[in-house]
Amino acid sequence: MTPRDFIRRNTALLAPPLVPELRLHLASEVMPLWQRTEEELARMGLPPPYWAFAWAGG
Repeated sequence: MTPRDFIRRNTALLAPPLVPELRLHLASEVMPLWQRTEEELARMGLPPPYWAFAWAGG
């Protein structure tokens, strides 16, 4: 799967609340996206990008 395909399958094109003139690919739920990212990267033999997601405890 290409990065573009992954983003399109796991996000929705939405306008953020405070900037409705912009449309961004946003995830509605963070955990499913994190899990899918780990699964996809595991298939490629890569570690998860710890820097790409906000940590709830951090």
